[in-house]
Amino acid sequence: MEPDSFPKTPEEQGNLGPPVISCHSAIFSITNNQLMLLLAERSEGPFRFQWELPGTNPAPTEELSASAIRAATPPLAPLAIDDLQQLGVYSEPTRDPRHRSIAIVYWGVSHHSNIDTASSGLQLIPISEWQAGDFRFAFDHLQIAIDALEALRQSLNSTSLATRLCASAFTISELQRVYEVIFGIEIAAGNFHRKVQSTPGFITAALDQGQKPKGRGRPAQRFNSPALVQVASPFQFQPEPRHHQTDPG
Repeated sequence: MEPDSFPKTPEEQGNLGPPVISCHSAIFSITNNQLMLLLAERSEGPFRFQWELPGTNPAPTEELSASAIRAATPPLAPLAIDDLQQLGVYSEPTRDPRHRSIAIVYWGVSHHSNIDTASSGLQLIPISEWQAGDFRFAFDHLQIAIDALEALRQSLNSTSLATRLCASAFTISELQRVYEVIFGIEIAAGNFHRKVQSTPGFITAALDQGQKPKGRGRPAQRFNSPALVQVASPFQFQPEPRHHQTDPG
């Protein structure tokens, strides 16, 4: 059944049977200074050769969030996300031409070392690619991806979630780069460093500061982020073209 032939009357829709519930995950990571989204290319059915967020049907005794993670495992390592959040429920009647479909979507972030796509059917796709006009999403997954990206940016402004896209020990400059990649902006370093360091619990000094470099120069201090915290006075970053200096607010 093609999308334009979807049943339009209540009687026609009733013949499709009960709604099918699925759980999906929108997992973001950063690789080679690019923001990536974990996607799968459909190999059959409607929207063949188009891209979709990983998803599955929940088991009867399974938490919905666990189903969403299972859909992305592998390539996502177990326990790689400690702050999975529900994005929303997508239930527009014509979203799937085969049957009434209800999608429950979660989103999260993970450091790229926790994602190994070599032996899976999923790929990390740069957002610059899926935002291009010729990239094709299946179903309503383009809108879901846009919503997930907006949720990610809002969370980065109000919490320390960006630290989860860094290595276990990182410099403030590396943390700043996460914001620059996700918002597509350049950030004034001095104000950013002061704000991060003045927010209680945002970062703590790492016990292992690594090897001291040979020669002159003091190595940049390294930090950890044991727990996610709220930023009392949120950042005010907005996505803008690169090469634009932005104050943290």
